[in-house]
Amino acid sequence: MNQEEKTFILNKFSEYYKNADFHVSQIERREFGIGNQKKIDARHLAFPTTSELQTYLQNNPPLFVSHSAAYYELPAATPITKKGWLGADVIFDLDLHSDTKYGVYLMLNKAKEDVIRLVEDFLISDFSIDKKDILIVFSGNRGYHVHVRANDYLILGSEERRELIDYVNGTGLDYKNFFHVEEIKKGVKKITGPKPTDAGYKGRFARETAALVKNSPSKISRKLGKERDLFLNGIEDGNWSRTSVNDLIEKLSVVAESLPLRSIGADAGVTYDISKLIRVPNSIHGETGLIARIVNDLTNFSPLDNAVAFSKGELQVELLEDVPSFDFGKLKTEELKKEMKKELPFAFGLFLVIKSSAKIIF
Repeated sequence: MNQEEKTFILNKFSEYYKNADFHVSQIERREFGIGNQKKIDARHLAFPTTSELQTYLQNNPPLFVSHSAAYYELPAATPITKKGWLGADVIFDLDLHSDTKYGVYLMLNKAKEDVIRLVEDFLISDFSIDKKDILIVFSGNRGYHVHVRANDYLILGSEERRELIDYVNGTGLDYKNFFHVEEIKKGVKKITGPKPTDAGYKGRFARETAALVKNSPSKISRKLGKERDLFLNGIEDGNWSRTSVNDLIEKLSVVAESLPLRSIGADAGVTYDISKLIRVPNSIHGETGLIARIVNDLTNFSPLDNAVAFSKGELQVELLEDVPSFDFGKLKTEELKKEMKKELPFAFGLFLVIKSSAKIIF
């Protein structure tokens, strides 16, 4: 975008910040950073109250504004060693990636599914974190940020946080370690393995295997046949020997590969960095013009609808490149061609201008 467009866009951001609804816990303990050339050009800012943050953003609107995951005694102090670290939220950053500029916006439901899995299967089920201590925020662009604010987790150091993210991402996970094979007599083996009621990965593996046997048994072996129910009963008891399938454990690799665990792919560096700055919830993302919206109802949340900052008006633009058709909020966009001049809904036109796919016709 050129300077005239940037000034226009930042003025719109200023209008948004006039009435923005911020919820930054312990704001007086947070360090803030802002960015216009990069996501963070300047940091070590501090705001004692939400109203002071809001006034600053209204008068000096940046493209990006972030706050620290950490809480400090002196958040504006420099260097960072003088701030007095008091603890930090545990942040999980789930971002999608695509080979094309707009491909990621066709996949945002995948990111939402991963967030639901992260929260329900890991944070609540495995880590026993209360739902009230979990804040879910659409990043404003390609995914979600999940903030854990439980007291027991705030004081964790970098190494403990690395263990958490390694667990979530399944780093080093080998499903074969779930099984114990014992030869009870010549040629007869007993395979003891996980039960559906087990916690963590073991329980998920058993439940996924049972589901696969019920729905697509041939993916494990066509020999299951009439042994299907016997095998399922065995899984319930942790006895995986109730089948004549040869090399059963090896064949279960199909289950390990299909488990939706490693697909979460949370950014490890964000989680274990105890001085990380993360986008301020309900601020605008300078690469899209969308809100980094706090999500209270994830199931019904639609980023390209519910995170739109500017829902009124139109914007006259000229296309600088071809743009594929995709849903933007309630709008089913048409395929747009380079050099077309179009009056578009304001939020969508702004989105394309920020993405360098269009220029504003003033």
